[in-house]
Amino acid sequence: MYEYIIHNDATADIRGVIAEDKEQGLIVYRAVQQLRDDQDAMDRLTQMDWGGSPKWPRPKTATFNTGPWVEAQNAQMNLWRLRFFDEDLAGYRFIHAFFPTENRYVLLAVIEKSEFGVIHDERFNYELKHPISQRIASSYKRLVEGLW
Repeated sequence: MYEYIIHNDATADIRGVIAEDKEQGLIVYRAVQQLRDDQDAMDRLTQMDWGGSPKWPRPKTATFNTGPWVEAQNAQMNLWRLRFFDEDLAGYRFIHAFFPTENRYVLLAVIEKSEFGVIHDERFNYELKHPISQRIASSYKRLVEGLW
């Protein structure tokens, strides 16, 4: 059985979405709860490119896709991203840490992804120097060190 923990940073992210747009925030909150309650979905969170794409889901019942956060993985952090196909959630990325020896997922962030190719978009862009990436990396390191 997998354990799904919502880190305080991710909770703050969700609360921020709720404060900005209550309806949108509740959609995000429900998505997190669905993941938390679904062992099969959790099993998919660390499968390389599981789910295909919104136009061509693999399997056809897939509602999200997953993949490693490559730059973070290259920096020795076991971080994975999830993207929902639902139009209401499509702009958000869920970033998970995975601790395989404990079968534990920790949701570290629920953030809006920047538009591809838009120069001055402050939203999350996966670059490790981005402030949100630095926050996630810091939280991950505290988890690894057992300091959270």
